[in-house]
Amino acid sequence: MPLPTLQTLDAYIAHYAASQPDQEAAVFGNLRLTYRMLEQRIATLAAKLAADGLQPGDRVGVLSTPRPEYLILLNAILRAGGIYVGLNPRHTAPEMAHAIGLTAPRRVFVLRGEAGAALVDTLREAVGSLQACPIITPFASVDDLPNGQEVGISTSTRQRDDPAVIVFTSGTTGRPKGATLHHSGLVNAAISQWEHLLVERDHRMLSNLPINHVGCILNLTFGSLVGGGTLVFQEKFDPAETLRLIEAERISVWLQVPAMFQMATSHPNFATRTLSSLQAICAGGGALPAQTLARLRKTGARIYVEYGQTELMSTCAFSDHGTSDADLATTVGRFDPRFNIRIADPSNLVCAAGEVGEIQATGDCVMKGYWNDEGATKAAFTTDGWLKTGDLAALRPDGLVELRGRLNEMIKSGGYNLYPREIEFALEAHPAIEAVVVVGLNDPTFGESAHAVLSLKPGMTVSHQEAKTWCAGSLANYKTPRSFRRLDDLPRLPNGKIDRRSVKAMAPSLPIIS
Repeated sequence: MPLPTLQTLDAYIAHYAASQPDQEAAVFGNLRLTYRMLEQRIATLAAKLAADGLQPGDRVGVLSTPRPEYLILLNAILRAGGIYVGLNPRHTAPEMAHAIGLTAPRRVFVLRGEAGAALVDTLREAVGSLQACPIITPFASVDDLPNGQEVGISTSTRQRDDPAVIVFTSGTTGRPKGATLHHSGLVNAAISQWEHLLVERDHRMLSNLPINHVGCILNLTFGSLVGGGTLVFQEKFDPAETLRLIEAERISVWLQVPAMFQMATSHPNFATRTLSSLQAICAGGGALPAQTLARLRKTGARIYVEYGQTELMSTCAFSDHGTSDADLATTVGRFDPRFNIRIADPSNLVCAAGEVGEIQATGDCVMKGYWNDEGATKAAFTTDGWLKTGDLAALRPDGLVELRGRLNEMIKSGGYNLYPREIEFALEAHPAIEAVVVVGLNDPTFGESAHAVLSLKPGMTVSHQEAKTWCAGSLANYKTPRSFRRLDDLPRLPNGKIDRRSVKAMAPSLPIIS
């Protein structure tokens, strides 16, 4: 049965509260909220926000870990016509001050108590430097949020293309910008995920990404709620606890970034936990290492990869059902035909099959712009109105899409264009290498040359000659890195992705493998 296409994101809670009121919607420890209970709390809080003067388009911040309070706040803010601004508990006061100063929320809800012991203090430090300080509203549990009889409020002024959330980019190319995402685009991206993963019974998803990240808001929240699924919250990713929750809560959908899968499948408990409830496993934000993919296959679940970015509502491409391991490791599947996507050359002309170009998009899957930043918004689009993602890719003759890295990461060496992802893929297949980042460094002869930063598996070693010979088996000689450098722990962003900017900054001073 096709999913309903509703006007706004929060409307899905009301829809399923009417059609399946006793179905579990959110689980957190001993707390279990049905759709009826969830809708009652959302409606009551939305009415309270409206009574307190929240106007359509006003921003409201939430500083919390992933838990049902986040879910209630997110939907209540949307129900009242506001725009949700997620804040990350791991951020420093200056980082929070940047997000709050740019979006100027009327109010910020902040988690207190054991889980958020220092968050209130950090938030107060952040807003202390701002001229317009938001109202700070601490909460410790769902009991601190208004909970009474369902109260209807007018939603007639809200439209499908109204802003819903502001999500800050990771900031790898400068200070984070606030991508403004709208209801319609997020609804369609969530429906796309539900339909591609094909989990037709007991759709139970683990939700454990930061609440300021589009992967949490879209993939691990509305990607389940649009179909009436159940969210099982985990405040902080922990491999052992993740595996326990999958078994105990009969999780059927497991969607994480590759680093999380790698840590979970490497944990001793992976072999002892019963994971037979899993029906679909999906990796986003990077390629799955071959060893991790092989371990995930042992669960018997269908395995997918997806591609997207914050400015594209998180997801616009998925792998096919039954995709081979080789294609899962080298492609991101196909662009969803409901979205308007192209791969274009520097003149913004569509590339031929096999030709590397930039992924560009237009239409419903594209953000409205960067909040309060007209210059950055203008720079993000082509003259004919297509969003420039900055991601390089090539379309294979069979329609699958191969990512080749970021446009600003492409290495120009002696007249050749080198694509880091291609080199990284070759090195990741080496049995001693855990993870790798290829960066471009200044070269007096070639202008720039490729250098590989390696994280090795415990107890493993690799020599320069061995790594060079390994590359020669699958890469032209001009693509082989000039040096191989050791870094035991690659730095990561809050969303789990490798912080490539930091790796590049460190690369010149890292020890070179001889």
